Amino acid sequence: MMRKWISVSACSAALCLCSVTGAQQTNNNPPPQTTPNRSDAATQHDQRSDWKSADHTLATCVAIANQEEIAIAKFAQEKARSSDVKEFAKMLVKDHQAFLEKLEKFAPEAARDGYLHEKHEPSTNDKTRAGADKTTGVEAKVGLAGGTVKASAGKVQQTAGTEETADRHHGVNFIQLHREIAAECVRNAKEMLTEKEEDKFDECFVGHQIAAHAAMKTKLTVFERHASSELKDVLAKGAETTERHMKKAEELMKELAHADSSSKRDSSSSKKE
Repeated sequence: MMRKWISVSACSAALCLCSVTGAQQTNNNPPPQTTPNRSDAATQHDQRSDWKSADHTLATCVAIANQEEIAIAKFAQEKARSSDVKEFAKMLVKDHQAFLEKLEKFAPEAARDGYLHEKHEPSTNDKTRAGADKTTGVEAKVGLAGGTVKASAGKVQQTAGTEETADRHHGVNFIQLHREIAAECVRNAKEMLTEKEEDKFDECFVGHQIAAHAAMKTKLTVFERHASSELKDVLAKGAETTERHMKKAEELMKELAHADSSSKRDSSSSKKE
């Protein structure tokens, strides 16, 4: 029965994959080359900048996933029939909003209310980078599975790992892509949940949450490996909360299934009498 309701969680799996791709966009970039003439202080400054950039990307991806969870949980608060499911949805909203507050230090824009649906305007850096690529005719390649990156005349080559050619990804803003997928996931989840029979809404929502939190747990585990020590602590605490939510959802699913079975037995007995 659980597999039936978890089918609405395809968006969660897609989002998990996208967020890992977005994180790799930052972490696959080669570290800046230092020269013997540079001071240790300058080198340390570059390293801190690298960590800050990586943390921003990772935190933004996690914040977007939290925004998605809040939107779906608020919807469930209004539509659920079971008081226990309503309370569960209320807890999700509260906990995910608290997580956003912790992520705000690393990705302040992504922690804002309504971030998923805000219209994205290309930044100056986006426009400059796109213009530079057109001018130089750079053929960029994005490494998705590790490997080193070498630059040659007019080309960027990767020595190992899976490659994706730039003619398909040229100029893509992975954070914006992540936002769009999350917003689409919210729309799709609401549509699919609304289409379910009234007495099946609760089970479908809880099944969705089991899958969504399993995906989030995996995401946080991977992201911890690439985060600074400060962000790593935040993500670790988020993983603990995610585990708690998943266990609660599994308990609720069993209770709902039991209640449904009891209701069917009572109905069958009434008809025989």
